Amino acid sequence: MKNMDDKDKRILEMLIEDSRRPYREVADDVGLSESTVRKRVLKLQEEGVIEKFTIKICREEERCIIAFLTLIPRNESEMKDLLRETQIIPQCEEVYFLAGQCGVLVKVNIPEITELDALIENFRGRSDVKSVERVCVVLKNLKTSNPEK
Repeated sequence: MKNMDDKDKRILEMLIEDSRRPYREVADDVGLSESTVRKRVLKLQEEGVIEKFTIKICREEERCIIAFLTLIPRNESEMKDLLRETQIIPQCEEVYFLAGQCGVLVKVNIPEITELDALIENFRGRSDVKSVERVCVVLKNLKTSNPEK
């Protein structure tokens, strides 16, 4: 949509946060009438800016806590073992070898915070890990690339 104004952008932001948000609430926030918000959303759909409204649920059997850990190896000679072993841990979805003295970045996806704590303590107890420098827990995913597009 070429002529998207600030109000359209704000409408999109609010619907990205919660696609079930009532149009009345969106209208109050952006300073428009409810019917005008409805028309703008319909126009955004017709122009392909909004493809669909979806929900995301987290079932108990799914992993729901995403965190990033930075592992610093004791020395360079143990780096290969650390990289290989982190790749086979099921909770470690992604493993990155970082340039410089940054170590290994690991993305974990785990069902409960207590299991995250246990995984971190496991890494801290390893002889090839000098330290776990950072633990960053994802509070909200704002954007995920879609490889199908």
